[in-house]
Amino acid sequence: MCNVQTAVIADSRERQSRVRAALLELGVRVEVERMPIADYRAGNALIERKRIKDLHLSIIQHRFWPQIGRLGKAVRRPFLLVEGDDLDVGPLHPASVRGALIAVAELGVGVVRSRNPEDSALWLKTIAERRRGPSRAKRTYPASGSSPAERMLAAVPGISAVTARALLRRFGSVAAVVEATPEEWLSVPGVGPKRAQALQATLGAGNSSPSRAHRARPGPST
Repeated sequence: MCNVQTAVIADSRERQSRVRAALLELGVRVEVERMPIADYRAGNALIERKRIKDLHLSIIQHRFWPQIGRLGKAVRRPFLLVEGDDLDVGPLHPASVRGALIAVAELGVGVVRSRNPEDSALWLKTIAERRRGPSRAKRTYPASGSSPAERMLAAVPGISAVTARALLRRFGSVAAVVEATPEEWLSVPGVGPKRAQALQATLGAGNSSPSRAHRARPGPST
């Protein structure tokens, strides 16, 4: 039984989840309210919970990166809790899923893996009971290293770091790359039919997006 003051706030959409029931069994006081960001607040941390199938679908449906962006800006201690045993139960390529989680961590959002709702509840209890830590330092990346966005795209089979950089230079963001059509990908130096096919198969993208023919032309390839 945990200290009576230990409390977790759950989003109203999590009211009927097994995680909430498991928290109550652990002796955690659970308050339910409508949360505009994340699924749980534990202490001074916000936690976005994704079951593995939802993780795959949220990336494909372009919901994932805006959620991570809002989460990272909202609080000093953000976490992504990925629930389920098999990370590869979904349509994304295994390398793409792992690249996405690496990118999340490099953006300063902690990645926590849990086996099931009961394990997720134990993680939430543990996070809630941790004392408030020091302010998180500003995130910086070495000038010579690749960005999280580049690493995610480079996780696609056949896409090198140079090609990932060219895609980002052309479209501006991972989300814009996902929304582009195969014809637009082919306009990027280093992207041929096989690589465009790999992008489509891995990201589940490039199916019905409007043309971006009027975007700024890319700079020279590196």
